[in-house]
Amino acid sequence: MVARLAFALCSALALSLACSGGGGPTSAGSASEASGSSTAATATATATSTASASTTGAAASTGAASTGGESESASAGGTSTTTTSDATTSGDATTSGGLDPFVHEFHTELVDGRLALVSNLPPTVAACEALAFADPPCDDADADGLVDAWEDVALDRLRPLRRLDEEEKLVSDPKAVIADVGRVIDAPDGFRVFVMLGYSEDYGSCGGFTGHHGDSERVALDLEPYAEGGPGGVRVRQAYTAAHEGTVSDHSMLFAGPKLADLVHGPDPKTREPRWIVFPSADKHATYATIAICEGISLIPCFDEDCAPDGVDDPGAYDRLPEVVNAGEESSPRVSDLAVVGFPGDDAWKGQDFCGGLGPGTCSSAVREKLLVDPF
Repeated sequence: MVARLAFALCSALALSLACSGGGGPTSAGSASEASGSSTAATATATATSTASASTTGAAASTGAASTGGESESASAGGTSTTTTSDATTSGDATTSGGLDPFVHEFHTELVDGRLALVSNLPPTVAACEALAFADPPCDDADADGLVDAWEDVALDRLRPLRRLDEEEKLVSDPKAVIADVGRVIDAPDGFRVFVMLGYSEDYGSCGGFTGHHGDSERVALDLEPYAEGGPGGVRVRQAYTAAHEGTVSDHSMLFAGPKLADLVHGPDPKTREPRWIVFPSADKHATYATIAICEGISLIPCFDEDCAPDGVDDPGAYDRLPEVVNAGEESSPRVSDLAVVGFPGDDAWKGQDFCGGLGPGTCSSAVREKLLVDPF
């Protein structure tokens, strides 16, 4: 009897151990922070949402998991700015080589009034591949020597929010489309970020005079290394806003040195990180760094400009941070067909006018010009 009981106990124990045996390796799930239009994009840079807490580009192709959480307040120039720290993980939780998976942590902060990106992912492929982590996201689809995942974060977090005028027609136009198309490059002593601010329609001035399909405006940033911001830290050294660029009424402006203090920043409506804010003129969308610059350009009717919402109950209803794609390089594009951001028939790299997805006619300057011409 005792022998039979012992045998039964041993059998039950063996069965319990067999049933609780380990399975295969677990994969990291994807968890995006609840931000404006939070998405993760593939390494071919399909359109990503703009106030996203996850990176665009290579993050998704490496099976990344994106999370967001509040970090400590970062103080700059006596002003305390709360930032949201994001993290993107590449690789499995356990690896055969015993290396920890890489977690991309990044956020923006203000440093002496200048916008800065904090990132533990280095920008160059060579530095990324030297990281002592398992499978860091070092993809470089556009073959420019820069890590796609770093480019995408720099583009997404440093591009501006557009604060529209209360009379801006696109606010009430159900067919209106806006989107950003960007490019990030290596440059002497730093990096450059070019952003085409695209609109499906230029509504013209004086009741539609000078209106046309498509409106390709832009801004650009000159970035310098920011050692305190980690291996991938950068901060704004110069900024450029285009207003009627290349025309007789060109009011484009360059901001450097003390003039950088003129730039306007505010909390991102979703992440609460510091975000650059620009002011497009009503209906024509010339881009200005401040309301005062915009509205002081001209007092002549039909040549004057109006910017920012005045006397409205909800100013936030006039803020726009649209989808963004990284176009990569002309020789190795990551995105060419702009139908992915709502502009069918338009192309980031072809030498054709930008028509805002509305077909041929009187249109705006080619997108490639906005991405290739360096104003610095």
